[in-house]
Amino acid sequence: MNALITLQAALAITLACAMASAQDTPQFHAERVVRIGHFFLDTSPAKVFPLFTPLGELHWAAGWNPEILYPADGHPVKGLLFRTSDHGGMYWWLTRYDPTKHTIEYHAVAPEGLARNIRVECRAAGSGTEVIVTDSYIGLSEHGNMFICSLDEAAYARKMSGWEEPISRYLKTGEEPKR
Repeated sequence: MNALITLQAALAITLACAMASAQDTPQFHAERVVRIGHFFLDTSPAKVFPLFTPLGELHWAAGWNPEILYPADGHPVKGLLFRTSDHGGMYWWLTRYDPTKHTIEYHAVAPEGLARNIRVECRAAGSGTEVIVTDSYIGLSEHGNMFICSLDEAAYARKMSGWEEPISRYLKTGEEPKR
């Protein structure tokens, strides 16, 4: 438990430092955008939901390589902390994990770029699953703001297609991306 508290404190400090750095620039004004996407998969929520855990994404997301910090086994529990290389290094914290409702939520910080909150819900829809993704981004630098501003509705729809296609392929064939 002490390790979890220490990691949570470290993440909070990282976010606070990034925000303080952004505020040190008088001209800087953080941008915020919220995007909601959805797609359908032809299988049950129980089969789809585990694919949105850090280790589950390894089955379908090319280039995904999370470094699990806590707990060491990467088991999805509230408080799981991991790091990825995107946006110059991003720290992710699992803040909601509800397998009975097929909902998972993360908060993430890329200290030089942006803060992110992402929630994925898998809902039964006919004989398949509707995946609803709600993403909220806040810029912590001009670079982060530029990324956020580039993420218009069309770009986000392409991002969702970039999830739907490999997930669907994996569910149908078991084929994983080459590492």
